[in-house]
Amino acid sequence: MFMTIRNATEADLDETLRLIESLGYPGLDRDSFTRAFTAVLNHPEMILLLAEDSHGRAIGLASISHRPQLRLAGILVSLDELVVADEARGQGVGRALLDQVKSIAKTLGAHRLELETNRARVSYQRSFYLKNGFVEVNSAVLRFQED
Repeated sequence: MFMTIRNATEADLDETLRLIESLGYPGLDRDSFTRAFTAVLNHPEMILLLAEDSHGRAIGLASISHRPQLRLAGILVSLDELVVADEARGQGVGRALLDQVKSIAKTLGAHRLELETNRARVSYQRSFYLKNGFVEVNSAVLRFQED
């Protein structure tokens, strides 16, 4: 499949929202999403990539953040979101986005590239990340929740 991967721009709001909703987050408040989208685009430690097919239609996205970590004595890159449109799955889009993310991490001199995923996701069940060089670590994700 022919595709290009590029940095997202303000004009990509609707396509980005469509892809994020397809990831399992339907019904997001558009105003809130617009503010978050703009913040991501303008944040110096975040990168939003879009994969487009030969017709210029967004078929995937990857959002990454990077920051220094004391415990690593270097840069940590986090893959915050990775989504491929249903109609483009199984055609190498996810792998191409992931390869671009790995390349960015290398350019940044990252000591670690990590992601958090849900074990119920199809990508996890298909071992997508394991097949692409990631290893599952023994850690727990904890979230603060007020009563």
